[in-house]
Amino acid sequence: MSIVFRSLFLSLAAVSLLGGSLVGQGEPAAAFTREFGRDGEPGSFRARFSRPGAGIVFLQAMDHYVTLAASREDTHGPEDWLLLLENGSDHALRLFHEPRSAAFPADPATAEWREEAVDGGVRFVLDGGAGLVLEKTLRHAPEWRGFELELALRNVSSAAVGDLQFTLAGPVLVNARESSLFGDVSVAIAAPVEGEAQFVKPVPGQIQALAVDPRALSFAGSTNRFFGAFLWPKDDAAAAALTQFEVDTLPPRDNLDTRTYANTTTRVRYGLRLAVPQEGAATTITYGIYLGPKSYRVFDTLPEPDRFAPILDVDLNPPCCGGITIPGGRPMAKVLLWLLGGFFDVLGNWGVAIILLTILVRGAMSPLNFRMQKTMRAYGAKMAKLKPKLDELKRKHGDDQKAYQQAMIQFQREHKIMPPLGGCLPIVLTMPIYIGLFTALRTAYDLRQQPFVGWIDDLSTSDALFQLGFWPGEFNLLPLLWIGLFLFLQLRMPLPTDPQQRQMQQIMRYMPVIFGVMLYNYASALLLYMVTSMLWSLVESSLVKKVLGPVDPNVGAMAPTPM
Repeated sequence: MSIVFRSLFLSLAAVSLLGGSLVGQGEPAAAFTREFGRDGEPGSFRARFSRPGAGIVFLQAMDHYVTLAASREDTHGPEDWLLLLENGSDHALRLFHEPRSAAFPADPATAEWREEAVDGGVRFVLDGGAGLVLEKTLRHAPEWRGFELELALRNVSSAAVGDLQFTLAGPVLVNARESSLFGDVSVAIAAPVEGEAQFVKPVPGQIQALAVDPRALSFAGSTNRFFGAFLWPKDDAAAAALTQFEVDTLPPRDNLDTRTYANTTTRVRYGLRLAVPQEGAATTITYGIYLGPKSYRVFDTLPEPDRFAPILDVDLNPPCCGGITIPGGRPMAKVLLWLLGGFFDVLGNWGVAIILLTILVRGAMSPLNFRMQKTMRAYGAKMAKLKPKLDELKRKHGDDQKAYQQAMIQFQREHKIMPPLGGCLPIVLTMPIYIGLFTALRTAYDLRQQPFVGWIDDLSTSDALFQLGFWPGEFNLLPLLWIGLFLFLQLRMPLPTDPQQRQMQQIMRYMPVIFGVMLYNYASALLLYMVTSMLWSLVESSLVKKVLGPVDPNVGAMAPTPM
């Protein structure tokens, strides 16, 4: 992976429309590079700016690294820092003057801005050509893991009155195609101060609206799997200047350098209205820009910890079956992340925390599972004794389905037999946990580049024991181990003598293979949970067999809990 990202920087250097080196040496007059903060410090960045358009060409997070190995090095350079923004020729934070007006004939999106040095940031100045001057100042704000953006419209000698309309192009986060393994995780969001946040997912070639009152905005922006780029008004004037939020998709075509598919990344375009001030005065608005991880733990370090929490509500809402929301999935995901965080604080290893969480969940369900096993066996034994009478009913009413059903109801009343409703309860109860964990791991920044043991050096990706030389992929051991354990557990159960039940159990023996193929490239954290859970099922089934005795093929038993 380190080789991939190192080659990425070389490629970007070669294809940059502005030319020059990414390390800031031999740069053309049209571009310059600045570092804000220091290597390893939270909220530190390295950015390249374009003087035409006064936008950000690319931005690296100097407190995040491309690989775990790179993070362990004593010193770091541009080839080690994570590429967070890469905007191609459509530079971030450019201003578009729409609709154009005679009061400001210059085109701020393409004109050459004058650069000025400011403490802790950079300022761009553009003469509008009719007595109005536009200033854009970007100051580093490490406490917010981002910047403070100040826009000022100065009236030097203009007689114009009214407002000028602008559009601010938001940042474009790198959305590497590895994220596609986890579904569509890139979204654009606008959250009001009160009420539900609105979000949209990428729709290639379409411009979508975020229907939130700009005057009541808490924040708006876009995300990829682990990071967010959010903007919010820092004063009343900034909130009043916002007019609308539009979302489009980038890049226009596959970006081989950042390995991002076309139109898989959202970008928010912020509509702005700046009043033309009186001569000698200025209209000034200020926004905050957050460029960092999506994590409760990171948000807790910010001056306002709860501001960006709605994005995690969006991420933890599990989509299933074409986007159907699963009841209880979001709170379950939140609880699981909270428990994992607590275990990690004590143990210092996210993999061990996942194992402990699995033991906690399965241990809490063991009494219920044992009781259900006992109930199912008792029911099966009773049905085995009554089988001759049931066969007689079937022979007698086999041609009349309605009569057979009525006879069966009467038969069950006479002998007081009803199938245990809780036979599948353990599986039903574990599924929300599994779905919640599945959902939480899709965007769990806290697991990024977190090692477990041995070859598992990143719990947010597949375990990748080794590269397959004959196939463009990796050999992932954990999903194969889970398949093997599940098959072994299934094969230990004797096939029922009843033809229908026998056929059903034979079909179930193929389910592990299907699940294993579906989850082959999923995060090793989830597979670690599944393998630990399967090992628990193996031990639990042995204990149940020792206490209740072997399973009678004529009686049957409850299927093992697979997750």
